[in-house]
Amino acid sequence: MTQKKDEAGEGASGRPRQRSATTAALAGALIGALAGLTGSTLAYFEAKDTRREEAHARRSDIRRAAYVDLAAAANKYVQQATRLLTVSLDPAKTPQERQRQFENGYAPANTDLARAVTTARLVAPPDGRRDLAAIDTRSARVGELATGWYAKGPEGVDVGKADAEFAAAVKAQLAALQSFLDRAADESL
Repeated sequence: MTQKKDEAGEGASGRPRQRSATTAALAGALIGALAGLTGSTLAYFEAKDTRREEAHARRSDIRRAAYVDLAAAANKYVQQATRLLTVSLDPAKTPQERQRQFENGYAPANTDLARAVTTARLVAPPDGRRDLAAIDTRSARVGELATGWYAKGPEGVDVGKADAEFAAAVKAQLAALQSFLDRAADESL
C-alpha cells in the first residue's frame, strides 16, 4: 500500500511539474513571438521612413534640376532677345541678318525657355506655379518687344524708347525669376 501511495504521490506531483513546464514553455514561446513581432514592426516602420526620405530626396533632386534649367534658359532667352532687338534696330543689318538671328538665336532660346517653364511647373508646389505664371507673362512681353522690330527694321523707331521699354521688360522678367528662385530656396528641398 505504501507503494501505491508513493506512485499516486509521484503522479499527482508530476502533473503540476509538467503543467509548470508547459506553462513556462508557452510563456517563453509567447514572449519570443512578441519580441519577433515587435522587431518586425520596428523594421517595417524604419524601412517605410527610409523609403519616404529617399522619395523626398529624389523629388528634391528633380526640382533642383528643373529650377537650374529654368534659370539657365531664362538667361539665355534674355541674351538672345537682346541680340535680336539689337540686330533689328541696327540700320546696317539686312532683313536676312535679322531673320537669321531670329531663327538661330531667339527662336531656339524661346523654345528652351517654354520647355524649362513647363518642366518647372510640373514639379513646383502651388506657390511656385503662381510665380512661374508671372515669369511666363513677363517673358512673353520681352518676346513681343524683341520680335516687334525684326520684320520691320529700324525705320521710324525711337531706338532709345524701344531700348528703355525692352530693358524694363527684361528687368521685370528677371525679377520674377529671382522671386521664384528665392521662394524655391526657402522650400525644404
